[in-house]
Amino acid sequence: MQTQRDHVHAYQFMMDRLSCALVLGDPGTAVFPARRALTGLGFGILVAVLVAAGFGVYGWIVPGGSAAFRERGAILVEKESGTRYVYLDGVLHPTPNLASAMLLQGGQAKVKLISRNSLRDVPRGPALGIADAPQLVPSPAELTTGPWLACLPGSVVDTPGESLGVNLDPRAVAEPLPAGRFLLVRGPDGARFLIHAGVKHRVLDDVVPVALGALDARPVRAPQRWLDWLPDGPALRAATIAGAGAAGPQVGGRSRPIGTLYRQELASGERRYFVLRADGLAPVNRTEALFLEAGPAGAAIELDTAALAGAPRSADRSLLSRLPDLSAAGWQDPGGRVLCLRQQPTSASTYASTVVLAPREQAAVDARGRGFVHAGPASGMLVVAVPGDGTGPAPGMSLISDGGVAFPLADAQAVAALQLGGRPPVPFPRQLLAVLPQGPRLSRAAAAEQITRQPAGGERAS
Repeated sequence: MQTQRDHVHAYQFMMDRLSCALVLGDPGTAVFPARRALTGLGFGILVAVLVAAGFGVYGWIVPGGSAAFRERGAILVEKESGTRYVYLDGVLHPTPNLASAMLLQGGQAKVKLISRNSLRDVPRGPALGIADAPQLVPSPAELTTGPWLACLPGSVVDTPGESLGVNLDPRAVAEPLPAGRFLLVRGPDGARFLIHAGVKHRVLDDVVPVALGALDARPVRAPQRWLDWLPDGPALRAATIAGAGAAGPQVGGRSRPIGTLYRQELASGERRYFVLRADGLAPVNRTEALFLEAGPAGAAIELDTAALAGAPRSADRSLLSRLPDLSAAGWQDPGGRVLCLRQQPTSASTYASTVVLAPREQAAVDARGRGFVHAGPASGMLVVAVPGDGTGPAPGMSLISDGGVAFPLADAQAVAALQLGGRPPVPFPRQLLAVLPQGPRLSRAAAAEQITRQPAGGERAS
């Protein structure tokens, strides 16, 4: 008689045959199709339990998580808060900025993220560093080398003061002063200057703007430091003729006063000019003629070829080359743009200045005519002030941060610690460097001092 166990075994046998027929297509096979999968699953569960148990035992024996804080040169950034630390002599010290941490750890410093739990039981020391040092330090690849713009707020307002707009972003848009055009500027002492072909000429005579068609032009006010970056050309004024007004030699059968201006029309349409001196006619260039005509000499007198051939000739030819040819030059209306100098290094110790006109937004000048300093994000400049002072291993060297703040670098050790030694410094005008906001001197010794106050907030936080 069949028992209940026999019924169960028969049922299991029937179900196994059905499974084999469905999965393998053979109801008579002796191997259960899911046996291998079930065996693997069980073995995997067992291995996972053993691995988890191993990690648990290790965590119980070696608590505290990562030991990255013990690595030499590590700058630790806490994941949960972003706080920076350096580990020195078995003690963890917070630092206010990346520059301080790099100065403390030296040229091999590397930033490492670490959890708060990993630092939980590490001894703490006082905060070390330089409170107002840069929050960000550019890599050598992020350092810019120019050009930069030094712009005049006087292009926007009549009383701008001594400030300048400084744009350190080499991508700043500006257009050079067109060839054959000039601009007028006024110095801090009221002196007027004409800027033409990259050269400034002091205007010493009111006839100059009249003769050049710029009587109504408004001179842009410029501080002396800006003017000093342009080379000097000869001063502009009407020539002084010795004995002017006295009776001169006859020309064309008629006696006229010394200082009289003559004009000859050539068949080619060209005009030649002469001024009467005590010993005869002296040639002058077109610029001299324009200034003399606008002054006491008055309009030039037409002189035919015969009269010129019979007139006495002066040996003085100085007025052919005293002044540049400005006869065809015209005043350039800025049209709402700002007058700037675009400065570009030309060697390790020199730079060149080019006169340009820039939109106000590119000139670092606000709508109220106040200049400010603009630098590209996540960038910087390693500069050396020129002319240098010849002191220290890195004379006059400074780091200009992406906030436009200039930080003097104490020595070559500071440069190496900040990992800035891969690029040569850019020659930068000493007077322009003085215009920038000044940060504290960066040195390894200063970074090792205890901080007694919080940063002033002049630098952008990371």
